Order: sequence, then structure tokens, then C-alpha cells
Amino acid sequence: MTIFFILLCFMNVYIQVICEVPNDLQLRLKRGSRKTIFDEPSCRNAKRFCEQVTQNDDLPILECLHSLHPNDLASLETECQHIIWEHTNNLIKDDSRLLVCKSDMDSLNCNKGDEGYFKCLANAKENIVNSNCQDIIRRIENVAFTDYKFLATFLKECEKDVEELKCGSITSQGISQINTIACLQSNILRVSDNCKREVFRLSELQSDNIKLDQQLYLDCREDYSRYCPQFPAGSGQVFHCLARQDPQRLSKKCKESLIRRETLISQDYRVSKGLMRSCREDIKKSHCRKQTSSDRTIRLAQILLCLENIARNGSKISSDCEAELVEHRRMLMEDYRLSPEIVDDCKREIAVYCNGLETGGVTIHCLMKYARQKDERSRGGNFDKKCKLALESLVKRSDVGENWKVDPILHNACAPVVSTVCKDINSGEARVMNCLMDNIGSDHMKEDCEDALIQIQYFISRRFELDPQLYKACRSDASRLCKVTTNWENEVDSNYGPDVLSCLYRYIDPDDKDMRLEKSCLQNVRRIMRQRAVSVDLEPTIEESCLTDLGTFCHDKVKKGEEMQCLQDNYSNLDEDCQKKIRMFTEYQAEHADTNPYISKFCSKIIDTVCNQEARNDEGDVMECLISHKNDPVVRGNPACRASIEHFQIISLKDYRFSYKFKAACKPYAMRFCGKAQSKNDVVRCLSEQVLNATVNGIKSQIPRDCKQQLKAQLFQQRENIEYDPVLKHACLVDIKKYCSQVTSGNAQVLECLQLAGNKLTDDCEREVFRVKKQEVYDNTLDYALITKCSGTIDQFCQHYDKENVFDCLRKNKDEKGFDKKCRSIVMHRIVEQNSNYQLNPSLQQSCNLDINKFCKSLLTSRNKETNGVVIKCLKEQFKLSRLTNKCEIEMSAILKEQALNIDLNPLIRTVCANELSTICKTKEEEDTGDTEECLKEALLSSRIQTPECKVEVANMIEESQADIQVDPLLQSACALDLLSFCSDIPQGNGRHINCLKTILDSNKRLSPKCKNMLKKRLEMYKNAAQFAPPVPPEDLQQLYSQVVTSPSKQYFFLITLMILGSIFIGGILCGKMNKRKYMLLKSK
Repeated sequence: MTIFFILLCFMNVYIQVICEVPNDLQLRLKRGSRKTIFDEPSCRNAKRFCEQVTQNDDLPILECLHSLHPNDLASLETECQHIIWEHTNNLIKDDSRLLVCKSDMDSLNCNKGDEGYFKCLANAKENIVNSNCQDIIRRIENVAFTDYKFLATFLKECEKDVEELKCGSITSQGISQINTIACLQSNILRVSDNCKREVFRLSELQSDNIKLDQQLYLDCREDYSRYCPQFPAGSGQVFHCLARQDPQRLSKKCKESLIRRETLISQDYRVSKGLMRSCREDIKKSHCRKQTSSDRTIRLAQILLCLENIARNGSKISSDCEAELVEHRRMLMEDYRLSPEIVDDCKREIAVYCNGLETGGVTIHCLMKYARQKDERSRGGNFDKKCKLALESLVKRSDVGENWKVDPILHNACAPVVSTVCKDINSGEARVMNCLMDNIGSDHMKEDCEDALIQIQYFISRRFELDPQLYKACRSDASRLCKVTTNWENEVDSNYGPDVLSCLYRYIDPDDKDMRLEKSCLQNVRRIMRQRAVSVDLEPTIEESCLTDLGTFCHDKVKKGEEMQCLQDNYSNLDEDCQKKIRMFTEYQAEHADTNPYISKFCSKIIDTVCNQEARNDEGDVMECLISHKNDPVVRGNPACRASIEHFQIISLKDYRFSYKFKAACKPYAMRFCGKAQSKNDVVRCLSEQVLNATVNGIKSQIPRDCKQQLKAQLFQQRENIEYDPVLKHACLVDIKKYCSQVTSGNAQVLECLQLAGNKLTDDCEREVFRVKKQEVYDNTLDYALITKCSGTIDQFCQHYDKENVFDCLRKNKDEKGFDKKCRSIVMHRIVEQNSNYQLNPSLQQSCNLDINKFCKSLLTSRNKETNGVVIKCLKEQFKLSRLTNKCEIEMSAILKEQALNIDLNPLIRTVCANELSTICKTKEEEDTGDTEECLKEALLSSRIQTPECKVEVANMIEESQADIQVDPLLQSACALDLLSFCSDIPQGNGRHINCLKTILDSNKRLSPKCKNMLKKRLEMYKNAAQFAPPVPPEDLQQLYSQVVTSPSKQYFFLITLMILGSIFIGGILCGKMNKRKYMLLKSK
């Protein structure tokens, strides 16, 4: 009894000790003396491969053996291989190892006696709280997964697929072929649905540990040790680490195994343990699984789209999940083989355009490059629309527009640019992409970066929702104005194409203010238009509408921006729909200069310098500023910028709406007065005629001040370069070739050349040049040459003078000291023009209107057009006869005095006396003393003038000076004091002052010697000039009396008249006496 009690106590103590022993020791004690693999006689040699294993336990031994290279395993004895298989089988049946999981068993719903007990535990391990339990299950998985025969369901469901796809054979001896699972995974798209589910389950279980995918582990073993040794095999990070490596650095087998895994992930997002782990809560919270599919297998693309839509609509996603999304989007962009649609729909395109290109995103970007081709004659024929849609779908799934790092090609090409110009900008929400787009064409941009960027933007531009900032800012406006559904966040496969953006464009500046875009949306729409203006490819609505025209007119335009410029150049010849789209686009460019890629690229520094104020709130102001400063030295020093400005000026001629300021100010009046006129030149011509007619007739114009200012600006541009006035250029083509072929365009040089040609021009050209001159004389601000060359002189002499009539001021001051020579040359030329045609002299027209109608109207053509200065000549004749009204006489006196001082201002004398002026009376440059006229007068008296026409005109000039001493500046100067002394009370004109001086001379009163000599000389000239001057028949008795009174031979005329009257009187007396005598005789009878 005592002995039994002692034994009982001993057993009780033993049990207590056992209960206090650690778990792993308890397990060892429980297993007792069970043999390990190394204890088996046939496997003792295998121990040499695992000398580092010291535990007497099959689990660490199997972990070691299954990590060996296949060649090492093949060297083991067949009996040993079978023993390893049996021990592995027993391992997963050994419940004693799972005692540490006792606390989690109740919540896992895994039945201990079931065939798939361990499989159930493996599937549920993420829900296990006990870390020791998770660890033991994971370790057993590492061993169990080397042979699919331990997974009964997999064997049952996939046996037929294994046979059909020739993925290996099922045997009961030795280690099974690890290639079997890998083979099925590689052919996952061809596997039956039931087997596919099992393969995906296995793939999920493999995702935690690279060793669970034995094929991947073996193929990437060296790459793993070289590039990712910092990550333990069971960390779940090895696959991601290898996938992030440059494909060129990895071995071929490793790349193939990675593609296999990535393909599985693309077909079922659960295969990615990192994504599952990081995004589980976000997927659950957003109900992405319910929204995408009722099937257990959900494609990665569906989950990505769902989560991206959730983030795009403002919902918060965890940072870990965001990082995983970026990683998986990058994976899709790296290899086209992960997208079955591209593999299937782009098969021909890959073979034709991108053959031999595989990983790193090269094939995808190659396809994107050729997807943009519009030339039907490109090699390989047209790019299949299905392939283009597949690429578009990929861009949407990868959401590369949100994060530039997702695209490996873009990332590698643009990293240097980002580090320079975008280094302070955080990734996400397309911030870096926008920065890169804003720097297209800048000095920092690299060509390969720009190419990759445009290729991506080509597809982003076709999906409204792919620009995160635009989508976020314009969601409500798109729903309100464009009839887009408001429930976007629940539409994973929503496809809002270019129509939405096109719709938003129309509401940038609507007539109805209630339809205007919200401020943030407006800013983003303007950003989009600015960024995408670099290429017609990025404007889908334009590309689709203009496809035919692009092939017709622009097939050879291959550089960036050239196609859009080509369409603008051919605007008048485009199809109606294309023309409409180009008109809308160009109108917007005119309002916002930053949407013009050439202006942005070449003129940015000049805008910052010269047009900084205008750029702050650009509504057509920047282009107006650039045009006004186009000829400044700072712009001339930048030929590319100047050429861009001039090209826009040429484009803007095609439609008046292409000049924003002009359109805004004048559109209502263009529609009212100009009918169907569309080209800017026609509208400007029409409206300027309205203004000119009102000015000439002295009535108020119906064109308001704002529109007038814009008209002036447009006309001023036309004057600067004949290219900007197509009608004038066309009318004068022959004349330009004949007279101005050596003259360069710009600075109004061609127009000045045509004006100098004068009467030599063809009728059409002369008519157009006259129209230009007429506009300029009524508004001097339109005279480009005068305003530009005289700008400094105007500031000096005419600062407070009305700029519209500044020529009068310049004319008065042209002889002042310090007057600029170039400006004086322009002024002199304008005076000559006015002296050649009274219609170009508003002052003369106003002062002499009655006189012209009275004396000279019959000399005008049927269109009231003056030819060869006949009206001026007519007025001179009437001036000689003192028939003009007082106002007209004063005006003509000023003109004749000006001509007397400078013979160059008398175009008629310059023409008829050309020989004498070149031989007898050579003039000095800028001589204004009247010496040339005096020389011609003296030459007439000395009979040295040989040209008959010159004799007549010089004689007329002498007689004109007889009518008013003001017209004879030399005589007036010589007799200035005498006039003041003797003739101060006598009014000017009608020869009164000269008659006064002659009376003083005849009365022997003392004239100054200088005046006396000059007066005698003039009286002699008057006497002799009558011999050469053609007689002017009087039109009435008053004219006859005036001619006699003013004639030097008036005494002779009086004597003859008295003799005639006396003869008549005597004859009358004699006749009277004879009649009286006859009467008396008759009376006497």
C-alpha cells in the first residue's frame, strides 16, 4: 500500500513537471522516440546537405531538404526520396504540432477529422491571433507545398487539365514534379474554371513565402541572394523586391517565373498577399468585391479601378494600401503580357511594330507610339481600333495619370527632369505629371521624357476621369451641364470620353452667366487646354473631326505642334466640322497666349519682361502686347519668338474671331454691318469704311470707341506688313515684283515702296494703296511708318498733340532744329502725297470744298477720283486769278509757300522740270531756302529752260506768287520791314501787298534797297512770265475784269478799250446825223 502511494505521488509530480515544460519540449516528449528522416538508414547520407540542422525533428530537416537544388535531391537514393515523401505526408497529419493553436481552433471552423483539415487551417491563418500558431502553420506550408498530392481537392479538380496541358504526371513514388503547378499557372487562361479556382487557392497560399513557389524560388535563387537578401523568405516581400528590379539585371528564368506570378495576380488580386493584407479593410469598406463580381476570382484590374474611383471621389485610403496600388499598377505597365486584352487584340501590332520587345514597358510604349499614327500608308497598315482600346483600358487600370512612377519607361526617362524642375512637388493627384506637361518645350525637358509623356497623355486625354484634378474639380459641372450621371463613384467601368471635356470647353465663356463653370473647374479646363495644345493627338475631338484633313494637308507634318499649326494654316480649306473645332481652339488660343505652344516655348522670357502685367489676367492682352512690341530690340533679338508672333498674326486674318479683343469689342457691329463676312480682313475693311465715311462726312460714327480702338490696332498691324492685308497684297502682286522686289517685308517698307511708285501702279493696286492713304490721313495713328519712325520726334515736339492729327504738328515743326532726319523724310513724303491729290489733304478738302465744286468738279472722273493732281492745279489757277474764297485762298497760300521753300514738295515741277533740276538748278539735300525755285525763275527769264512744259509751270509759279506775296517767301523776307511800314493796314491776298509795294516804288518813297531790288526783279518776272503762261479764258465779266486789273498790261487794255468805245461813239454820231438828214428829207417830201 505504501509502495502504491509512493508511485502515485511520483506520477503526480511527473505530470506537474510535464505541464510546466515549454510547448516545444512537450511536443518532443510526446513524439517520444519517433524516427526522423536522418534516422532512416537509406537517408543517413542526406544529412551531409543539412549539417546546420541540429534539432531531432522532421520539420527543420524537411525545410532544409526542400530548399535544395533539384540536382542535389536527384542524387539521393530512391528509397530515401520515398521516405522523405512519407515523412512529409505524416508531418501534415501530426496534430501534436498544432497544440499551440488550441486557443484559435474554436473560431476557425476547421474540423479535425476532415481530409482537408490542414488546408482549412492554412486558408484561415490570417485570422489566427497566436503568432506561434501562425509560424508553425507557415513552416508546414513550406514543406507541404512542394507536392500538390497532399492537396486532395487540387488533385481531383486538375487531373484532366494536367493531362491536356501536358504539365506532368502523377506518381506515388518520390518527390513530385514541382513544375506541374507552375505549368498550370503559366497556362491559367486555358485552365478549366474548377481547376482555375484550385490553382488560385494554391497561388494565394504561395504568396507569403517564395519557397512555397518552388519553381520561382529555384529560378530566382541567385537573383534573390544578389538583390533581395535583406528580406527573409517568409516575409512576403521577396517577390515585390524582385519585381522592382531592372528586368535587364535578372536572369531569363527568373523573369519568366516573375511573369507567371504577375499574370496570376492580374487574374486574381488575392494572389498578391501584400495587396490583400494592406487593402483588406479598404476593399471591405468600399464594397469593391460586391461591385466587381460575384465570382470568387476577381481580376486585379477590377479591384484597382474600384479603389482608384473611391480615392478619386474623395474617400480616404490607407497609406499602405496606396503604396500597394502603386506597386501593382506599375506591374501592369511593365509587361503587356499581364493584360490578356493586349495579348489578344494587339497580336498583329506587336508582330509588325514591336517584335522582340518584351519587359520594362517597352512593348507598351511601342504600341502607344504607333497607336498615334494617322497616316494610312504607315508600315503595316492601320492600327487596329481594338488594340487601341486595349491600351486605353490599360492606362485606365494602371491610372498612370495619377502617379508618374507607375510607368517604368516614363519614370526612367523623366527622373532627371523631375529632379530639376519638379523636385518640390509631391507625387499623387497628377501633380508631377502636370509639372512635366507644363515644362514641355522648356530647356530642361528631355526628348525621351517628352515622347513618353505625350504617348501617355494621348490616352489620358481620351478619358475625362483619368486626370484626377480635372475629374475632382469638374464632377459637378459635368453632371450639371453635360448630362453625365452623378453616381460616378459606383460605376467602376464608367467611360467618360472626350465628349465631356468638349462639352466643358463650350461653357468657358457662355452667354448665359448661370451656365458658367465653377472657378476650380474653369482653372483646370484652362490648364488642360494649355497643356494639350502641344499636339493635335491630345485633342481627341479635333483629331477625330480632322482626320481626313490631316491626311490631306498635314501628312508630312511630324514634329510636335506642326499638325495643329498646319490645320490653322489651311483653315479656309477644312471640312466644316473640322473647321468648327479649329475655330473654337484658335479662338481660345487668341484669348490665352499660354495655350499657344510656340508662344509659350519661345516667348516666355519676353512675356515675363515686357508683358508681365498682361500675363497676370490674360484675356487677349498678352498677344496684343507681344504684337505691339514685336519690333522692339528685345523681340528682334529672339527670331523664333518674333516668327511665332507673326505666324499668329497671319492665322488671325482667317477669321475675325481669332483676335479675342477685336472679337469681344466688334462682334455685334460685324454682324450688323458686314453681313456674312468671316475673314478678319473683310470685317476690318467693312467696319473701317463705316468709320471713315462718318469722319469724312462729319457725322458721328455708329461704331463705338472700344471697337474703333481695336480697328485701329488691326489696321496698324496691316500697315506694318503687307502679308497682313491679303486684298492689298493680291491687288499689288505685279507691282511688288516690278518696283519692290528688293524690299523686305516688315516695318511698312513694301507699302512705302508702293506709295513712292505713285501713278506707275496698276489700277487695282493704285486703288488699294489710295484706300490705305486715305485712312491714314484721317487718322494718323494708322500710319505705321510715321508713328514708328517719328515716335521720338512726336514726344519732343508734339507731346500734347492729338495723335490722330499729329501729322499737322510734325508738318509745322519739320524745319525746326533737332527734328529727326528719318522722321522728316516721312513727313516730306506725306506732304508730296497731299500735294498730289486733294483727297489726301483733309484740311484742303474742308477749306476748299465750295471752290472745288464751283471751279474743278468737271475735272474729276465719274467716281469723283482725282487723276494727276488736276484739282490742285485747278485751284492754283483760280488762286492766280484771285477767285478763291478766303478760307481756300489761305490754305492754297500755305501750300504754295511750302512748295516755294522746298521744290521737292511740288510734284508737278519735279516731274516736268526734271532735266533742269538735274543740270541748271541742282538742289542741296534738305534745302528749304527757296533758292531752287528762284533759280528756275531766273533760268526762265534768261531763256535757259528748254523743256516747254517746264517753262509753262515756272511761269505759272511766278504768276501765283504775284497773287500773294506769302507765296514768294524771298520777296516777303526782303520786304518784311517795308510791308510793316507802308502796307500794314492792307489785308493779305489778291495781290494787294505787291500792288502796295509797287505804288510805293512809283511814288518815289524810300523802300529798303534789298526790297527795292527784289521788287524790280519780280515786276520784270511778272511781265515776262505772261509770255509763257497759257491764257485762261474768263468765264464771266467778273473774271474778265479781274484778269485785266491784275494784268501787267492793263494800261494797254484800257487804251484799246477807250479806242473801241471812242470809235463806237463817233460811228454813232455819224450814223445819227445821216439818219437825221434822211429823216428830214423824207419829211420835206
